[in-house]
Amino acid sequence: MEPNSTAPRYDGSLEDSLRQLSLGSPPMSRRNQLSALPIPPDHERVAPYASLALRLVCVNNEELEKFRKLSKLAGFPHVSSHEYPFDRRNLFSQDAVEEYSQWIRKLPWKVAFQVEAIVRKRSVDLREMLELLPYIKQLLRRRDKDRAWVSSLLRDFGTKVYSLYRSDSLEDCAPGAVRRCFDKVVQTFESHPQKRNFRPTDGSLYEALHVTITPTTMMLDGPYPERSNRVVRKYDVVHQESFIRVTFAEEGRLQYRFDREIDSRGFIQSRVGPILFDGLVIAGRKFEFLAYSQSALKEHSVWFVKPFQILIDGSVEWVRAQTIIDSLGNFDNLEFDPTLPYCPARYAARLSQAFTATDASVSVNVEEIIYLDDIEVTTNGQKYCFTDGVGTMSQEVAREIWRRLRRTRKRLRSVRGHPSAYQVRVMGSKGMLSVDYRLRGRAVCLRPSMIKFEAPEARDIEIARAFDRPTPYFLNRPLIMLLEGLGVDFRVFKKFQDRAVQETEKAALSLSKASKLLECYGLGSSFRLPSVMNSLDKVGIFHLNGDKFYEKSFEFAKNHILRLLKNHARIPVPGAWTLVGVADVHNYLQPGEVFACIRPLNGKAFFLEGPVVISRSPTIHPGDIQLVNAIGSPPPGSCFESEPLANTVVFSILGHRPLPSCLGGGDLDGDIYNVIPLNDPDLRGFNLKQTHQPASYAPAQKRLLDGRKSTMRDVAEFVMDYIVSDVLGIIAINWLIIADQSPLGITDPDCIRLANLHSDAVDYPKSGNPVDPGAIPRLKHRIKPDWNAPETVDVHNLTNKYYQSECAIGKLFRAIDLPAENRPMEGATRISTRRGHHRGGGAASVSEFSDQPSLFGTDHVYETIETCVQEYIATEDPFHQQRFLEEAEEMFSHYSTELQGICITHTLSSARNAALTEEEAMVGTIVQKTSQPRRRTDMISRLRENTDILVRGIRETLEGEEEETEEDFLQRAWYAWQIALEKGREFGAQSFGWVALGGVFEAIRKIEEREIGRRIR
Repeated sequence: MEPNSTAPRYDGSLEDSLRQLSLGSPPMSRRNQLSALPIPPDHERVAPYASLALRLVCVNNEELEKFRKLSKLAGFPHVSSHEYPFDRRNLFSQDAVEEYSQWIRKLPWKVAFQVEAIVRKRSVDLREMLELLPYIKQLLRRRDKDRAWVSSLLRDFGTKVYSLYRSDSLEDCAPGAVRRCFDKVVQTFESHPQKRNFRPTDGSLYEALHVTITPTTMMLDGPYPERSNRVVRKYDVVHQESFIRVTFAEEGRLQYRFDREIDSRGFIQSRVGPILFDGLVIAGRKFEFLAYSQSALKEHSVWFVKPFQILIDGSVEWVRAQTIIDSLGNFDNLEFDPTLPYCPARYAARLSQAFTATDASVSVNVEEIIYLDDIEVTTNGQKYCFTDGVGTMSQEVAREIWRRLRRTRKRLRSVRGHPSAYQVRVMGSKGMLSVDYRLRGRAVCLRPSMIKFEAPEARDIEIARAFDRPTPYFLNRPLIMLLEGLGVDFRVFKKFQDRAVQETEKAALSLSKASKLLECYGLGSSFRLPSVMNSLDKVGIFHLNGDKFYEKSFEFAKNHILRLLKNHARIPVPGAWTLVGVADVHNYLQPGEVFACIRPLNGKAFFLEGPVVISRSPTIHPGDIQLVNAIGSPPPGSCFESEPLANTVVFSILGHRPLPSCLGGGDLDGDIYNVIPLNDPDLRGFNLKQTHQPASYAPAQKRLLDGRKSTMRDVAEFVMDYIVSDVLGIIAINWLIIADQSPLGITDPDCIRLANLHSDAVDYPKSGNPVDPGAIPRLKHRIKPDWNAPETVDVHNLTNKYYQSECAIGKLFRAIDLPAENRPMEGATRISTRRGHHRGGGAASVSEFSDQPSLFGTDHVYETIETCVQEYIATEDPFHQQRFLEEAEEMFSHYSTELQGICITHTLSSARNAALTEEEAMVGTIVQKTSQPRRRTDMISRLRENTDILVRGIRETLEGEEEETEEDFLQRAWYAWQIALEKGREFGAQSFGWVALGGVFEAIRKIEEREIGRRIR
């Protein structure tokens, strides 16, 4: 309370003020969500730049008490009383905002983006940035430095100053700290100019700029190297900066989740609508809504582009959003889809094909594109397609695609053979291509079910996914609920869960066990941790007990695995597989038969034989799981003897209905299927006691415009509708809860009804017809099963809200106790403004490492690795040592800066000190609990993608140029490891050490292979 405060006054009662915020609204009225407060009048200008903390001044005690009472009514029970000093500095005054806006629009776009990113992160205020701008312009005027150099410098400064903002030290909070930080970064960039490009040589990558629009502000991130798409690759690399990915999310980057009491549609129209309709202005540049990919739509992400100029036949032409859309192909007057232009959702879905992330266009000079008819059948008035979404290609095309992919992705070069199936985009078609051994030359066969629009000029084959290895099989809650309902005993699931828990616990004892565990769950794959662990084990280092960084990393990995088991029942089933589906175009298989050849990476192929339980996620109907027969090894003289189509499940094209359509309405355009071979003695418990007739869903009704073609404004309208109308998740969780609550289980009429609604909800992004929330069956009763409790609450203290489920998923949930997580981040490596000691000269000796927390610096471990290396090179090379050390320093500097940016960007928290730890980044997990685990899963996926690209770039730098020897590779990796050891617990050093050590073992392996090859010759 400050009666004499000079804060802006609002002339009105507290009740009036809070009523404008909807805090005092009647209980039954729908409340409004706001992007800025109606008090004071200028908060709309300040909100995008200011802190999330608000200062509300009450003029007397009476008003203060009213605020306390209204806060409780509004759901803000924790109102604390303490002094909070403030200093009025006019940081976001009208003059400051206008001066900043004028400055930033004059800066080059790359530079302006980084300046705006720093300000929007609240790392510096507007006044501090205005003080720096003259120095930034001074850097831009230098002839020896380009815009990219200044942009990289500012990005590094952004990371450093963000750490400064998070620091509590007096030095970092003192006046002039920001300027000192800036000068230090400039000095570092001047004295250690980056001589190398650390990006991996992957033609499919581009520098992606990200913008997150929240209710109050926007956050800018990047650039990060990511997989590009057909549209981005179409234009010269200098224009790629004109494309940005925009995500609409809550302040903590969580997805919008609307309360029934809130007018969600009104808020989306007022906040998102103007941006989609009128454009997004960043640093004085106006971006136009372009399109989206289907996967991005689920994350509420879309593409924007700012106009740019290109040279065509000697004349300059502008490229705008509409120019790009018009160039994608023909969507009008299509015989196979005449209503396409009149359905905004379907039109946008077809546009989205061009924005799907794919590997670099593989320019395969196809001699012949053959158009084949689909294989169809009509049963009981319903038309079915056996070849829905799948075509074929010759062996030569399959080999050429793989040859091109291996050329740009070094990691694939060690893979023997080539895949027999690819998920592709070619011209206006999408789907699968599988090898047909009868085709000769460079031939590709397309079917009508693959063709979505006409784009005859885009003849490059774009690879969305290459199926070069089988995928392990994991159970999940819906699948377990259905299997239990079909007669599988709880003890079967419990056996595999117990085994998974035991293997997780035992993995802490040795590196070999830890390697297998991480590989099973895909953890640490970006950093090649399983491979490095196996290499350490082979040289006699069997464990790393006592290494704090490794132990914390493994603790996070263990937490990740147990959390997946407990909260999602993601249970591995060894011996079962997840395979992509293709069609038996040779007409060999009988109805109810499949063929499956499993060929592990560089392993021996084997074949599934006998009864197989087959399904496809998501499963929701009792008929979504079926029993089929796998024919085993290729019969002599059969088509499978000529081409076994490894790592696919081949479906018959005979019968009254395609089997994929029986499995949750699946098709063959890239859908993957779960198969459990019952001939395996360990898997016989999965035999079904009963099966049900598969569901039969009518095609979704499309929402069409009234007699006019779709425009991008209509598409923008659909995006807004989708954000507030997508109820797929609600349907899925209601089905699971009702199946638990009802004595009838999965056969309850409400569950069958939900299965039908689920089909409609899955089709919504293409039909434009949302599911009416009122049509969703309600739960049987208010109290929910315990497994449904959010991970952020203690279910044991909420017995009035949750009951003890007696279904298998409930028993499995209670069978796992997660480790106590009072202080999970204690001891982890966080981003800090405090730096470790820097090198003073030559390579440090073992004794200098001995006081470091890394076990790698101890005599036994260090000397074991050094002995291995000394078999091939001298570990102290006075002629090349300094060069390799300088390269390693430069490499680490780049790696550390990039990793810090990744850790800051991929946190789920909007707190001041929010950033992932180094251990989380290396393992590939996010420890923080959340009410939206789906959002965390998406964030983890992006985290792994970004760290994978970062590590690939470092590994390629260690390998050196084509003309360099394997010994050069080993020497460079060895000195990089020395630098990592010397840096101690400096952020990035420990994980950089694992990357360098992986390079050491890889270089040794290559030297050994070369020598073996020479002896054979």
